[in-house]
Amino acid sequence: MNTNELTIFEPSSSGSPPLTEIARDWFCEEVDPSAFFSFSFEKEALVFRASRPAEALCHPLAREGLFREHLWEYDVAEFFLSDPVTGNYLEFNLSPNGAHWACLFKSPRCPVGELRETGASSRGTCGPEGWQTRADLPLLWLEEHLHFGPRTRMNVTFIVNSPAQKFLTAVNIGDGDPDFHRPSRYARWVRG
Repeated sequence: MNTNELTIFEPSSSGSPPLTEIARDWFCEEVDPSAFFSFSFEKEALVFRASRPAEALCHPLAREGLFREHLWEYDVAEFFLSDPVTGNYLEFNLSPNGAHWACLFKSPRCPVGELRETGASSRGTCGPEGWQTRADLPLLWLEEHLHFGPRTRMNVTFIVNSPAQKFLTAVNIGDGDPDFHRPSRYARWVRG
């Protein structure tokens, strides 16, 4: 996909927002099957959805709706939001089974600390035919702690096919070894 902007959809009476496909990995090699995601504003929350029509390997201690470290060592969907005022950025991991993890960074790979009290809720289902997962983050929390707004920049990433991991990114954030911690290269967002 590798886009310059990501869309956050407005609420719709027709159901879930359209999904965006990521069909190539960090090295531009085809990933089959593709991974899918969307963002939307719903009931005072930023909602992130992710799915893939393939079996996932989840962290063995990950449980739906609960906070769990080290999700990135297994299959995971992730998004990153940069704070336009402080330069900090949020990494939010979402396991295919609905467990989540969040951490605030002050610069690339320099954590401020894990964020257990964001008010986030998460859920997911996974099986042999694929997985679907969702996280809801309160907009008020995002605005108060990350100055979330029109100047926020973001990215969506996936780690799939564990243990032979493939790294996918919605935004082209550079070359070299896979490294999602490049907030200066995240994309702006638009309303859909």
